[in-house]
Amino acid sequence: MMRMDADVAIIGGGVIGLACAYELASHGKRVVVLERDRPGSGAGYVAAGMLAPISEADAEDEPFIELALESCSLYPDWIQRIEADSGLGCGYRDEGSLLVALHRDHEVEWERLAGIQRRLGLESRRIDRAEVLEREPYLSPRVVSGLFVPGDKQVNPRRLTKALAAAIEARGGTVVGPLPPAPSPLAERGSLERATPAIEGRRCVGAAMGEVEVRAEATVICAGAWSAEVWPEGAGLLPMRPVKGQILRLRGEPLLNHVLRTPDVYLVPRVDGELVVGATTEEQGFDTSVKTWAVMDLLREAWRVLPGVAELEMAEAVAGLRPALRDHQPAIGRTAVDGLFVATGHYRHGIVLAPVTAKLLAGVLDGTARVPAAFDPIRLHSTLVNTSHLPLSVNGEGAGREVFP
Repeated sequence: MMRMDADVAIIGGGVIGLACAYELASHGKRVVVLERDRPGSGAGYVAAGMLAPISEADAEDEPFIELALESCSLYPDWIQRIEADSGLGCGYRDEGSLLVALHRDHEVEWERLAGIQRRLGLESRRIDRAEVLEREPYLSPRVVSGLFVPGDKQVNPRRLTKALAAAIEARGGTVVGPLPPAPSPLAERGSLERATPAIEGRRCVGAAMGEVEVRAEATVICAGAWSAEVWPEGAGLLPMRPVKGQILRLRGEPLLNHVLRTPDVYLVPRVDGELVVGATTEEQGFDTSVKTWAVMDLLREAWRVLPGVAELEMAEAVAGLRPALRDHQPAIGRTAVDGLFVATGHYRHGIVLAPVTAKLLAGVLDGTARVPAAFDPIRLHSTLVNTSHLPLSVNGEGAGREVFP
């Protein structure tokens, strides 16, 4: 066994685990991240990276909107620090989103959203067809109007997680896994075995993965959709399930200047010519196979708004698993086991909530912050959870395109 001592052991090297580790390491904590796969290879590897709480506003979910807006406000400084510590870019962009209508039904949907945004004091602006096509000249001539949301942003999740892992090492932390992103004392000692909390009596004293054992004052479960798989007895309830999402990456001449949405699809342009097209929402357990119906469906909806996608190269079709709790809100904070904490269940919002989750968790660990009740793990102990706002499936298999409010 390779034994290590740390202030905090983190189980899971996805975007949430890495963000928490970076925040703690930045405050001088000795941090060890245990990841059975390559860091950043989970849901964050598949994610599009939209930072869009305004475009996804829901009048019934104000606590989430407030949390996401706070997280977005943290992003510029957070990215600057990560890039400075790692020497790597994160693909952060802030040109806003363009929500496009191709017919009257789409216009009605965006009018409803604009009404919610006005009531919540969020900024958006209705624009006519001429301005839509001026901003995005390659769009279909069938476009009738649009809604411009200047406050939306995006980041490249794959670059972000790579930079976070390197920044953790630069701050003195350690990332343990099969393929560490930077030189580490344990570079050759990674394991494909799942990390688990180490419980002695009624207290968590660290975590273990394969031949690596970490003794720590605090342990944090950040294992995404697999969090329930490592959840120890006595820690309370964690009603976690995976929600499958299939997404495409195309490559070629840049066709867009903004993140683009219709009620049926979203398209996220990268500066290197990549175009992300997503995404499905499916209740299929831990299945991560890519289905032809999903590729056809996403490409058809993308082509309807941006015909030029037909000439792009199909670079990747991939599926990931969103970590969903029964109310689709994250769980951040203490568990019922002393020394054991959790930051998981971010569903579709792990990228946007990463900096605020890390800030909250660090505050809980040092006693300076209290998690809002909507995100406190203790709420999961109740069986009375309002699920009226959750997205619905559109066919008998539980599969459908992402539901936008």
